[in-house]
This record gives sequence, C-alpha cells and structure tokens, in this order.
Amino acid sequence: MIFFAKMKLKQLLKLSAVEYVINFIVAVFVFGLCRVVFYVSNIDFYSGNDFPHIVRLFFGGLRFDIAAIFYLTIISFVMLILPFRFTFKKNYRTIAKYFFVIPISFGVLVNVFDAAFFRFNARRTNFSFFNEFSNENNLFGIFVRGLLDYWYLDIVAVGLIFIMVKFYWSCKLDDTDCWSKKYTVKVLPLTLLMIYFFMAGIRGSFFIDADHRPMNMNNANEYIKKSNESAVVLNTPYCIIRTAGKIMFSNPHYFDDDKLENIYSPIHCYKKETSFKKLNVVILILESFGKEYSGLLNRDLFGESYKGYTPFLDSLYNESFTSKNTFATGRKSIDAMPSVLAGIPYLTDHFFMGMYSNNKVNSIASLLKSKGYYSAFYHGAPNGSMGFLNFSKLAGYQDYYGLDEYCSDTCFNAMNDFDGHWAIWDEEFLQYFAKSMGEIPKPFVTTCFTATSHHPFRIPKRYSNKFKEGPMPITKCIEYTDNAIRNFFATMKKYPWYDSTLFVITADHTNQSFHQEYTTDRNVFGVPIMLFHPAGKLIGMSDKYFCQTDIMPTILDYLNFDLPFVAFGNSVFRKDGENDYVINFSEPLYQISYGEYFLQFDGTKEMGLFMPNKDVFLKNNLINQYPEIEAKLLKILKAEIQQYHKRMIENSLTISQ
Repeated sequence: MIFFAKMKLKQLLKLSAVEYVINFIVAVFVFGLCRVVFYVSNIDFYSGNDFPHIVRLFFGGLRFDIAAIFYLTIISFVMLILPFRFTFKKNYRTIAKYFFVIPISFGVLVNVFDAAFFRFNARRTNFSFFNEFSNENNLFGIFVRGLLDYWYLDIVAVGLIFIMVKFYWSCKLDDTDCWSKKYTVKVLPLTLLMIYFFMAGIRGSFFIDADHRPMNMNNANEYIKKSNESAVVLNTPYCIIRTAGKIMFSNPHYFDDDKLENIYSPIHCYKKETSFKKLNVVILILESFGKEYSGLLNRDLFGESYKGYTPFLDSLYNESFTSKNTFATGRKSIDAMPSVLAGIPYLTDHFFMGMYSNNKVNSIASLLKSKGYYSAFYHGAPNGSMGFLNFSKLAGYQDYYGLDEYCSDTCFNAMNDFDGHWAIWDEEFLQYFAKSMGEIPKPFVTTCFTATSHHPFRIPKRYSNKFKEGPMPITKCIEYTDNAIRNFFATMKKYPWYDSTLFVITADHTNQSFHQEYTTDRNVFGVPIMLFHPAGKLIGMSDKYFCQTDIMPTILDYLNFDLPFVAFGNSVFRKDGENDYVINFSEPLYQISYGEYFLQFDGTKEMGLFMPNKDVFLKNNLINQYPEIEAKLLKILKAEIQQYHKRMIENSLTISQ
C-alpha cells in the first residue's frame, strides 16, 4: 500500500482499476437518480413519509444499487482490474467501456420504466416477467405502445443514459505508455482489494464468511415501514438478476408435522345429508376489476354520493351473495387462476412459473368431473398467452377456447374484433362465451377470463362517447366491461337452463387506484367476489372474510359436494371464529387479516400489527402492544405457510397421488 501512497495523482489515474472505480461512482449516482424518478412517479403510494424515513429508504437502496452495478458490469470489472500491462491498450479499454456502459444503460431503462409498471403489480419487476409474457406473439407491439404512453419516461431514461455516457471517464493513454517491469507485482494489492470490495458489494456486507449470509431481496425489510416501500429500496436490475431461475421452497419447520395438522390443514370434506345439486357453474374472472371501482361496495368508505363505475355489477350484488371483506391473494393475473380455480394462493412464488408448476392439483374442473361435469376455459387472447392454456390443462379443464377458436366461428368477426394488443374485445368474446355454453354438454363448469380492462386501456371506438375517461385511464374500460357483462347476462337469460346455473364473479387483481385508501398494503388486494344463483336464495352481504382461495370450497359447499379435496381456503358459509381470516402475500411480507386486526410477517419476525377499521391508512403500528393477538395470528399464518411449502415440495396438493 506504501506504493500507492508514493504515486503521483497523474500516475494513479492511469491505473485501469481506478478507471473502473470512477465510473462505478458515476453509475451509483445515476442509479440514485433512477430511484428518485421511481419515488416521485409513485409518490401517492408513499404519502405520509417524513424526510428522515425517505433518506433511510434511499440509503438502504444504496446497498442494492452497488450490488446491481457489480452484477451488470462484471465483465468490465474483470477486464480493468487485471494487473497486466496490456490493460493500457486503447482498444482494450474501449471494449471494457462498452461492457460497462451497455449493461448500465439496460439497468437504467428497466429502472425507469418500472416506475410506471409498479402501478400494475405493486412491486419491482423480476425475472418472472420474462416467463409471464414468453408466449405473447405481440410483445414488441405492446412494448412500443408502452414507450408511446410513457413518453416522458423515455426522455428521462435517455437523459440518464446520456449522463452515464457523457461522464464516462477513460484514462488518457496511448499504446506507448509503459510502467516499470514490476508493474504486475506492484498493482497486485490493488487488484486483491478490488476483488474484496466486489465480493462485499455483491454480498451486501464487508464480512465475507460463512456466518454472514449474502444479501437478498428480503434485506430490504430492514429499511421499510410497510411492504410496498421495499420497491423503493430495491432496484429492478437486482430483482431480475436475483430471481433468474426457479425458486426452490424449503419447509420452514415452524411446527412438528403432527402439531401442524392440528393447527391448520388444507384438506376439506363437506359431508352432506342432502343430495348433490347438479347446477352448471360459470366463473368470470375480470381483468383488473378492483373493489375500488364499485359504488355499492364503497359506501362505508366514500358515502352514498360515490357511484363507482360498475352500475350493472352493483345491481347484481343486490341479487347475490357477497361480503364486505373480499380479497385477492396476489397482484398478477397468473396468480388468480390457481387461487380461484384450485385454492392455491400466491405465497412465496408464482405457481405458474415456479419449481413446482407441474405438481398435481385438484381444481373445480377436476373435482366436478367426478360428478359428470364437462369443463372448458375461455380467454380471448392468443392461445397459450399468459400460460393460461397450460394451467387449464393441468387443472383438468377438458377444452380451451381462445383466439384461434373465436376466429374459426363464422358467427363472429374474427381478427376484426381483436383489440390490437391483447385479446378480443370483452363484449364480443363474452357473447362468444355465452353462445358456446349453449352448445356444450350439460352440466358444465366453465371459466372466462376477460382482457379489455388492461393497459393500454382502450375501448372500441363506437363507445368513445359513451364511456369517458375518469380519474384514471382504466375507468372507461371498467364501465365498458361492466356493460359487456350486462349484455352477457341478457343473452344468458334466454337459455332454459339459466336458472340452474351458479354464476361466480371475481377479479384477478386490482389496478390503477385513485383513492389512497386502496393503496395500503391491505386494501391493494381488494377485489369483488359474488355468487349469483338466479333461481336460488343465495342473497346477502356478509362480514366474513372472503378470499380468492375460498371460492372453490364455497362453490363445492353450495353444491353439496361430499368428496375430500385440498384447498388453502375454506367455504365462506363455514367460516366462523378461528377460521374466519384471509391471507395474502405482499412481497416480501406475508399478511393475515383476522377480526379487526391485520398482521404482517416477513417469514422470521412480525413487522406490523394494525387495526384497519380504525386506521384505514395503517399509520399506527401496534406491534408488541397486543402479544396474545399477535401470537394467535402468527400461529395461523405460520401454519398455512408451512403447509403450503411442505405440500409443494411433497407434491401433495391432492388427496390421492
């Protein structure tokens, strides 16, 4: 080290490693600006934060920025720290520059554009994004549309990349520059020091030993007060890199197996004295229909004056069974199908793309098949889109009707009804859905997943004067699809078996929010769930918790289904006392709502306890103030997490293997 102390500044700046260090500092600055862009773009999600806490979030983000930059520039790093004289060559350093600037530019792009995408999934984008959209044939068009819609972010991204390129510092050398013959020996200590800092940066700690585990995404919890703040601490390149590959679950062993089964078991068997009701079952999963968009479901929050954007669904609520406390388990479309149709929640990883996506499952389709039901799944996007086709087959659906089947039906207008981005317009596809159900065998269980209420939030031109954009671009799409559902039911009423059909309507997840009440860790999962039986007496508004994973058990209970099955939910008709709760996963926190309490848990320790009915914005953390309540909720939550992991690992999501 004495060698470096005696070096002149001019000589020091000719070291390749120093070139990397200077540009690394510039990259850290640029990534910090990306975080500012992210925070400002989503400021409504973080209202109420004081300045010291914001500084803490940004300081925590520095650890993840350092790690991400090391990951992205590893090739340039290796090239520039080598203690050999050929690293002085001009062409060599030019190549090293490109291996630095290009990856950092990619990092800037995904960081900036995630500032917009965060509003749709409430977390940083990770590697699952590439799997989720791997089957999209029009991905380039969707990407271009995103660039056009968020043009201001394009400008920001270009500006930040320009800073990186403009201030990239290169040693002013020519090929004749030489050092002494002892250069390699003298520079070796610096090389070793750089390697140490690289390892420390990747691990997030200066302690590089077996006792100090490397940093992961959960380390963001150290800086946050609520789960969505982890997105501020993290950065998108880091999330993508760290989630590349499949996640392997491990049994957390909170309880011994015998005790676990006594605390919580996902096995259900509703023994009935009455006979099975062979009703047709129709399940509508509505894209992005947050509970916020309903006027009727928000009277307690916003009063009678709030009319919402779902007049038909609100009218249907008066003839249906629903609850005031209805929630999704995840924030992505790919999480809704397993939850709604198979009682499999989003906990830890997306079932579609995880290590255990080929596990055997029981679903509403496979279980009702034992009672002689035919089953079919409908989605107006290109066949295979979002992985829905694959999961429908895994779940036991006998047939799948997508864009291909729609276009082959001469009663409709084929690709003329395509919205240009995702799928067939909802109105046309729901009419196709209704027509198809008139032709399939009875009894049946069918599911239709709508698509129009999705970015870029377009509706058919013929409705441009009828459904106007409200406080958010999505609201016109919500009104359009609500009207499409009205027309769908008008068609369904013409069938003689209409009264013998149970309709279930829910949503995959929430989307754009214009009330801060729906940006909290709890309410961001609020979606509608209703059961409608035209000829039945299934009417009422319950106070019980009703989650997506409760839908399959509830349907089976209503039909008097008497065979055992596995579901991480329960019939809402049987919920009381100990089993009346809902669990969801707001990465990286597990959450449980029980009674008047709401608990957050990071897998190791409790992070927050709130009383949402009195504290809508979850500002008053009551952690450690109600130890008995915390212990009770934590016991339930841990038991379900352990059962989920254990059964995923063991492939025991059905009764018989």
